[in-house]
Amino acid sequence: MFFLLKIAVPPVLVAIMSLAARRWGPTFGGLIMGLPWMTGPVLFFLALDKGEAFAVAACTGIEIGVVCISAFMLAYAVVTNVAGWPLCLAAAVAAFAATGWLTQGIAVPLWAATTAALASLAFCYALLPRPATSALPAALPAWDIPMRMLATLLLVAVIMLSADALGPRLSGVVSTYPVILTVIGAFTHHQWGRDAVRRVLRGLTLSLLGFVAFFLVLGSVLPALGLLASFLLATATGLSISAALIAVNRLRGA
Repeated sequence: MFFLLKIAVPPVLVAIMSLAARRWGPTFGGLIMGLPWMTGPVLFFLALDKGEAFAVAACTGIEIGVVCISAFMLAYAVVTNVAGWPLCLAAAVAAFAATGWLTQGIAVPLWAATTAALASLAFCYALLPRPATSALPAALPAWDIPMRMLATLLLVAVIMLSADALGPRLSGVVSTYPVILTVIGAFTHHQWGRDAVRRVLRGLTLSLLGFVAFFLVLGSVLPALGLLASFLLATATGLSISAALIAVNRLRGA
């Protein structure tokens, strides 16, 4: 079940988010990308299988993972000043790996992990380069979406196949790798330019506020409310934050 979810869902999500970005712009694409589309459902099934205590502990690890994603985004964005997508992606992967290595195995309570996640997002957003021009997505070839889906499928397969060979610490880092961001970011950068990918990254940084809130709420209320009620409350919180961000984005005309 988990294997099928991990293999089948990411390519579909990439297609949906790519179409949304094409229709409403890269900022909107970034704003919806940060919702826990994959992590939330997987954790729900894991909680059913392994228990609520496991899910609460996983929420802390996921919040720490946001710090690694912030490092990925900031490194990618900064290198857009001097290079194209291949070097930007290489820098982002290196930053993610280094941060993941440093944070793996750190034992902190949920509130501390959440504080670190929020601080990393604030730091990242403050340093992200601003787009110099308006984002005007150009027409893309018919093969674009299928190619993005194929790239996502291959990346997920490589990550899953390499996890066992890397050992527990490195496999823990690899398991939180931002697959969807990698594919959408690289394709956006290549096809629409650096200002478009900067908009994606700025939108995603804000969107991850809802992601962080989702797992904070879930980890905090799960022992008291139970699985279903906790997930419903966490989902409502995350969606409310994302809806507010999208509304503000539309008012600003970004």
